[in-house]
Amino acid sequence: MDAVTRRRGAARGAAHVGVLRVLREAGVPIDIVIGTSMGSLIGGLYAAGFDTRTLAAVVAEVDPAGAAELLVPPRGGLLDGAPLSILLDALLEGMQLGETPIPYYPVVVELASSTAQVAPPGPLADAIRASTAIPALLDPVEIDGRFFYDGAIRQSVPSELARELGATYVLAVWFDREIPYDPQNVQANLSRIYIGMLATLNEGGKEGTNRVLDPNLVQNTYMDFALAADFVRAGERVARDALPTILADLADLGIALEAPGDPNVGRPINEGWQERLAAARRAVAVRPRPWNLGFDVGLSPAEWGERLTPSPVPTSSRVRLGVDLRDGPLGAASVGVSYARNVTGGTHALELRAAWRPTYALEPYASLSYDLAGTLDGRLGVRLRLDPGWTVAGAWRLPAGVVEGSAAWRGPGAWVDLDVAHGVGVGWTRAHVEARATLAAPEGTALEPATLRLRLLAGTATAGLPPLERFSVGPAIGLRALTPDAFSAERLVAGSAELAWRLGAPQAIAEAALVTPSVWAFADAARFAGPAGASGAWGAGLGAGLTGTLFGLVPFDVGVDVGYGAPTGSWRLSVRATPTYPVAWRPGPASRP
Repeated sequence: MDAVTRRRGAARGAAHVGVLRVLREAGVPIDIVIGTSMGSLIGGLYAAGFDTRTLAAVVAEVDPAGAAELLVPPRGGLLDGAPLSILLDALLEGMQLGETPIPYYPVVVELASSTAQVAPPGPLADAIRASTAIPALLDPVEIDGRFFYDGAIRQSVPSELARELGATYVLAVWFDREIPYDPQNVQANLSRIYIGMLATLNEGGKEGTNRVLDPNLVQNTYMDFALAADFVRAGERVARDALPTILADLADLGIALEAPGDPNVGRPINEGWQERLAAARRAVAVRPRPWNLGFDVGLSPAEWGERLTPSPVPTSSRVRLGVDLRDGPLGAASVGVSYARNVTGGTHALELRAAWRPTYALEPYASLSYDLAGTLDGRLGVRLRLDPGWTVAGAWRLPAGVVEGSAAWRGPGAWVDLDVAHGVGVGWTRAHVEARATLAAPEGTALEPATLRLRLLAGTATAGLPPLERFSVGPAIGLRALTPDAFSAERLVAGSAELAWRLGAPQAIAEAALVTPSVWAFADAARFAGPAGASGAWGAGLGAGLTGTLFGLVPFDVGVDVGYGAPTGSWRLSVRATPTYPVAWRPGPASRP
């Protein structure tokens, strides 16, 4: 009897798919699968009947960044892994542990006793989630009144267990990781100690195997899920290199080969998994949750469409700090409050907001902004999410009496936003479209893909409006290089283009953050007509920033823009800082005034 054991490796665990593919192509029999951590996820899906081609696509779709939510305050872990159980249960069609075509044994550690064992009977999805629950980062999983977490903490290579289950040939996949040596870095020190302890604990497990395959991903961090396809190929390479030795071992033990090919091809579970996953994502969006807090943090120039009406309250360079209370007794609703200060204008405001999600697709919302100088602004609206990729929305703006409508499309590597607003009884109309696309680098070059962002704005207002209520050229409408109060216009056409480049592949910082530096260039132009006649303005600038994730799970985006505007000859510096957190597949938060 043969066994394949799995060792934790998070994103790098995708290499298991490549190993399985090569073994099956050569006719190597796999009689049992034992898994820990990311290997438990892949091993469990394969044992359940997914073929390696489908499995590679599933792994690209299901990663912890989209299957975990931040818990504030923490409860058992920093992240709630319950969405992963919902997704896996849908993919596995409710399969129970023990029902897989290939016997499968996910290894877990019981929290109370700290002992390693095979997960107890129950839903296969819960067993896999428990076997991937990294202590402190993810909450432990309750099964039959007991709590469990990742078995790799005690048995990364459970070869002894494999022997007890009857395996005569044990093949393990192991991932080494080099941690930078930096005595002054707390995170690096903790990572080296943690990995060193695991290595000591698992030396015996490695010695109990017949062969250990190491895909040689020591330079790759566990956080980079975007490289899943590369890791699959790395698994194929190491398996092909070791295949002659493996076949010789099997011959010496008298273990017969099977017919070449993956026996999982054609199993019904491989059909319709995308639809099952999409339905599970909708279930995740509206599932009951305990009380949770979210943070509203921002420091940026006002984006296009942030102010849909002309206003005497400037909105550029706004710093914002607040909290949202959601879930618990609120059900599928949330309420929030933020304090906002317009840096350039010196004004202060309180923002109140509320949203309700009766279904995945529908989200009514309300928001209210009260400037401490006495200006009141609010919005009542509703969003409707139309799969695949479309969201439409409408709102009524108070007290200005403004009707708003918008539509957005999100696709692979591109998105488009369109919004239109009309001031009823005021006499102005505004339309805005924005598009973003990823541009592939030329073949044969080492360049990373670039991102192109285009914006176009058009507006018209009646001549009788006071100057403060006409359209202003500047960051209040998204032109980062132009001053916010240099011009006012009754008719306006403005555009902006930005081209951003990533500076190399994502880099791991002390195994705590995955960071990609980028730079960009942008140009702004506006043509407007007002009481003094028609005129124009233009500007250009450069920016630099960092995008990435904390622990491969919590995304962030920070950057700085420097722009020069003409004909005023003004320079402008703006900063953005947008830490966010996973809110798996739920409709977006209510718009803020």
